[in-house]
Amino acid sequence: MTISLNLLISLVMSEPDDNGGMIGRLAFELHEVLGLSAMLIVILHWIWSLTNQVDGGLTHLFPWKGEALNKVFSDVKNLFQGKMPEEGSKGGLAGLIHGLGLLAVTGITLTGTAFWILYPGIGEPGLLADGFAELHEGFAGLVWTYWLAHGGIAFLHHASGHNTLKNMFSLINKSKNNTTLDGLNNKSTHHI
Repeated sequence: MTISLNLLISLVMSEPDDNGGMIGRLAFELHEVLGLSAMLIVILHWIWSLTNQVDGGLTHLFPWKGEALNKVFSDVKNLFQGKMPEEGSKGGLAGLIHGLGLLAVTGITLTGTAFWILYPGIGEPGLLADGFAELHEGFAGLVWTYWLAHGGIAFLHHASGHNTLKNMFSLINKSKNNTTLDGLNNKSTHHI
């Protein structure tokens, strides 16, 4: 939520030295607070991912070898046959996509935090701060792309019969072991 809100806020905020008006300046301040909150959440997520082996731990997010990589190739093959990959925490292509998203979000929060630390209260930012600002904007493009594509894929999953949207916005995951909420049988793929 912090990243999504910050993406939307970035559309109306103005930099502190700009004459963007009160709303633009307030949006920038909120962007900073949410960005620092996102950085804390990302750090906690990395700690959890590095210390937790539930659903494969880091192998779920970064399936670079062995059976995990074979699952990615199998999911891609199924896509070419018109079948959606499994959703959720089963690894494969879904896990890889989530891992790439985590890397993009890590990049945007790290560069934003570095810029926040290096930006002077008065005067022009230095070359290093400007560099982090440019990197931050570059990661913003990646995160926007991820955000839009991920949302689109969620709708494709929904259209193919998965309960993805309901599970994403439910506080309790009612869909255990890849079964649907209405008790339909266990399916590993759905046709697009």
